[in-house]
Amino acid sequence: MDYAGYGGLLMKTSKMRNKARIMQRLRQIGLAVAVIAIVVWTLAPITWLAISSITPYIELISDRMTHWFPENPTLANFKVMFDLSKQTGQRFVYALRNSLIISSCVTIICLVAGTLAAYALARLPVRRKKELVLSLMSIRMLPTITLVIPFFVITSHIDYALMNIGSEFHLFDTKFNLIILYTTFILGFVIWIMMGFFLSIPSELEEAARIDGCTRLQALFRVILPLSAPGLVATGILAFLLAWDEFLLALIFTRSNNAITLPLFIAELGSQYITAYDQISAAGVMAAIPPVVLALLFQRFIVQGLTAGSVKG
Repeated sequence: MDYAGYGGLLMKTSKMRNKARIMQRLRQIGLAVAVIAIVVWTLAPITWLAISSITPYIELISDRMTHWFPENPTLANFKVMFDLSKQTGQRFVYALRNSLIISSCVTIICLVAGTLAAYALARLPVRRKKELVLSLMSIRMLPTITLVIPFFVITSHIDYALMNIGSEFHLFDTKFNLIILYTTFILGFVIWIMMGFFLSIPSELEEAARIDGCTRLQALFRVILPLSAPGLVATGILAFLLAWDEFLLALIFTRSNNAITLPLFIAELGSQYITAYDQISAAGVMAAIPPVVLALLFQRFIVQGLTAGSVKG
């Protein structure tokens, strides 16, 4: 037996294994570095926003600031947001209330109408189905600015017609108008996502329910929707966030506290002469709380919904 050759083979095999371990270790280190970089990139602006919200204005704009955490942290910036004796506090409360009302209404409308439409597109023989879905998604793909002028013209004509017949109702500068506009952009997105969830559910389950005596709507509410609960929650939160963060439409179609939203309020804290960075940071933290709370409450459903809703067909 050639022991020298056998020993050389063992050494060669050992070197290959060591090399493979080193490469695997390097890949793990590279992956860890990439993950850390992504986490820092994501959390750094949020962390700085939170720090700025408790930093006095003078200290925040000082060019001699050499530390990350404020020397004199304060909650005065948050107190201003809820001080109803001042205009800033009044507008913030109005903006917070309006954003909650508008985003909630848009989410409910889009989920109800979008779920029924998505179910019809997924299960019923609709002609030119793909073209219809693409047309719905094309509205979301378009930049918002491209439809601002048509929306403004339509709103103005409706208000002018209502004024001529003596009606006190109007669309401009109302929450109702923003709900309609936001729904126009978000509904197609909801239909597209929910259609993917419905297509991922075997139609045999629905057929079995109908054999047992259920109508199509009863099968939808008793079988399909319970199975699609994670998708409904994830889609609802995405719709809520899209409505919550919308800025341009609120900027164009809002003038008073009647329909002001949080993104618009935050933008108004800056002017030509002074920018209240401390108040902007505090308002930003307050604006981030509802989405974060929703994500924490429904994180299990969000993960299930995002991983189970692959589009089929």
